[in-house]
Amino acid sequence: MPSKVTAFGVKIASPGEAAMEVIIAREVIGQWNSQHGFAEHRALLPFDAHEKDAEGARPCDMLIAFFCGSSGVPIDRTGDTEAEIVRQIRQNKPAHVYVSGARVDLIGRDADRAQALEGIRKKYAPATVDLYGDEKEFRAKFSRNLEVTIETHSHFRRDAGPTAAPAAAREPASAKEPFADRSLSECAKTILVEACDDFEGYIGHIKVGAMLRIQANGKQLVDGTDAATITRWESAFSELLDGGYIRDAGCNGQLFQISPKGFDFLKTLGKTPVGYIAELGGM
Repeated sequence: MPSKVTAFGVKIASPGEAAMEVIIAREVIGQWNSQHGFAEHRALLPFDAHEKDAEGARPCDMLIAFFCGSSGVPIDRTGDTEAEIVRQIRQNKPAHVYVSGARVDLIGRDADRAQALEGIRKKYAPATVDLYGDEKEFRAKFSRNLEVTIETHSHFRRDAGPTAAPAAAREPASAKEPFADRSLSECAKTILVEACDDFEGYIGHIKVGAMLRIQANGKQLVDGTDAATITRWESAFSELLDGGYIRDAGCNGQLFQISPKGFDFLKTLGKTPVGYIAELGGM
């Protein structure tokens, strides 16, 4: 075990209307820590914008900001949040900006939302900017964006901090990815392909007694109730989860998403994600 862990402060700046989004953001960050923190010797520490340490304002390595007011909320009330975003960008640190679909004074009720969103992206470039319609969509987008940021942003380079583990000491890929050099079963491929064709990229997995349901893209994939069929599909699901092709997305272990490794595998099949998963560069 390393003697030190590199800790990154994640500031969450939001108005009162974003209470549920703040809870979800903290849950997603906690999930990242549980899945990656020990292996990578890094931890994300979320805190609210008003929290301070003994020396004043806490250091912010990543900013999560929301514009989620409803109709009639004047834009000048977002001044503090906008200043936070600009300051983060000037320091070349990652910033995430999420705009609620209800924020009509930013995106317009009848305006072309894609064009309005593109304008916000240009305003806050190179920050990550996304529009979300509900809490489920926000969770999916933030989970994916968080992974991409940590994997690609220069501020989170593994060799940038003094506690980064040397390459020779890291666990071999073969030990962490037991299915990396094997072909997936046909049932496992079917689950991934159907999830890839789903707008949100989700996989539902419910098992109660002898009953098993695996759902993706609006379909029930388990095509029988006999023991052999249940065993075949449950084995395929375990194959994906244990191999790192999918990851837990919450809901008491009943909801899962395709992982970056899963998207890489789908690419070898010529599959391209749809919906906002495609907008996030899922492949």
